[in-house]
Amino acid sequence: MCSHKLSEESSIDAANQNSLSISKHITDLSNLNLDDLNSDISDDIKQQIISEVQPLLQISEITPVGYIVELGSNQEASYHLQQARTVLEAQTSKAYWSTEFINPDYTATADNPKPDYTNQCGYLDLRVSKQPTLSLGELVKASKVIEKQIQQDFYEAEKINRLEVDELLQSIAEPKNRVVVIDIDILAIVTDLGKIIAVEERYPFKHHEWVGLTELYKKQWLS
Repeated sequence: MCSHKLSEESSIDAANQNSLSISKHITDLSNLNLDDLNSDISDDIKQQIISEVQPLLQISEITPVGYIVELGSNQEASYHLQQARTVLEAQTSKAYWSTEFINPDYTATADNPKPDYTNQCGYLDLRVSKQPTLSLGELVKASKVIEKQIQQDFYEAEKINRLEVDELLQSIAEPKNRVVVIDIDILAIVTDLGKIIAVEERYPFKHHEWVGLTELYKKQWLS
């Protein structure tokens, strides 16, 4: 069973970033008009980006050359997104991040209202990483451990860390808390043939996910 604990180098309190990462440092958050932006993302562009859509359990044992992730927070967002980026970058050779932006929480309902989210899309390039490469299932597990560690809920982090990957994948549910310190989702994997396979449970992507993903694609950070 793979253990995912914060190392001294990748501690969420660490001030320095992974020296091999290529991160975009954000000075201003963008309040985006998602409807306008969505009209600029054509179906042709979406089809160019996504090669296939596969269920999580079906591709969970694949070890790809990269992962496309989405970060989200509605509580001290810039601070908690930075913590998540630092820990995730420690698993990669390079990390590329889209612009941070504020948008409505699409999981909110009349019975479960939530404040606006700050989101950011990223590509974790594993091709020359010095760390052991994680399968998709292992990265999902690691991301859930990281979420709990950033939330300072170390008891839950240890409980998740003790679960087998298959057991965890079948028990994942959308967060129901109104306040979300950090949410880390894996949207897609990138194979050694350059294919981008979207995770079916996350597809079709929400507006803000397409916005971040398209930014990474247009800057040629996914190739």
